[in-house]
Amino acid sequence: MRASLAQLEAFYWIARLGSFHAASRHLHVTQPTITARIAELERILDAKVFLRSNQQSRMTARGRAMFDTVGRMLRLSDEIAISSRGGNTLRGLLRLGAVESVALLTLPRLLPRLIADYPDLKVELTLDVGTSLNRKLLASELDIAVLTDPQVGEAHVVEPIGLIELAWFASTRMRLPRGEIKPRHLRDLPILTMPNPSTIYTSMTAWFNAADVAPTRVSTCNSLALMAQLISAGQGVAVLPSAMVRADVDSGKIRMLPTRPAMTAGILAVASNGPVHRYRALVRTIAEAVSESGLVAPL
Repeated sequence: MRASLAQLEAFYWIARLGSFHAASRHLHVTQPTITARIAELERILDAKVFLRSNQQSRMTARGRAMFDTVGRMLRLSDEIAISSRGGNTLRGLLRLGAVESVALLTLPRLLPRLIADYPDLKVELTLDVGTSLNRKLLASELDIAVLTDPQVGEAHVVEPIGLIELAWFASTRMRLPRGEIKPRHLRDLPILTMPNPSTIYTSMTAWFNAADVAPTRVSTCNSLALMAQLISAGQGVAVLPSAMVRADVDSGKIRMLPTRPAMTAGILAVASNGPVHRYRALVRTIAEAVSESGLVAPL
């Protein structure tokens, strides 16, 4: 008797994600179903493929020996299905992470495309700062993340999308020096920023550090949208993605400050966790939606 594709798929994702529970959520089947598939696989092989303890599953020597081969089999299976159906085989749970600026400007146009193109896909969306998304991607808690300057391992694939431009913003009613704004001009003003170690926070502190100036009134907020509202109300100054507040600048609520030095742009990218072929078309769809939103400038 031969192992079924469903059994091998269960084995592969348990090995990739580290637990039966994570694999069941990823494949969008119940945990008892995953358990039954592995039990039958081990009966067919007459060998254990996992050691289980404290909700975690580690491959046995037999499991490690077959992991790469199973991965190749699943890739071939997907490629056959794609060529025969003329579409994509993504199904089950997709754990998608994104920074807030991407969520605000891109998701309204992206999610309808995902629903139309991948009807068997269930999306679990996580919004967080880039450093947290990066950590979750490395821990296999996310399948795909859209974030700035990802720092990932060899098993991950990174597709740069464009430059996300950052700048200092303030209310048009706030009285500030004429001409170029330097760190010493903002040192004693209320500064709103994302929590450390977000990209916004590190960019803001690097700007001050370059001039050897220490800001005295820094407050953190985990919402860029709320920060923009507070800036508009004259409650302080902040570093924000330029594209995210373009409408507020056009309406005269806030203004971009002509700072010296200028803020450094980050590279927005899509990072995926898993075989390249599995998410290739989906990554392309995400990149197109982000580019169309105007959030990024060309690289």
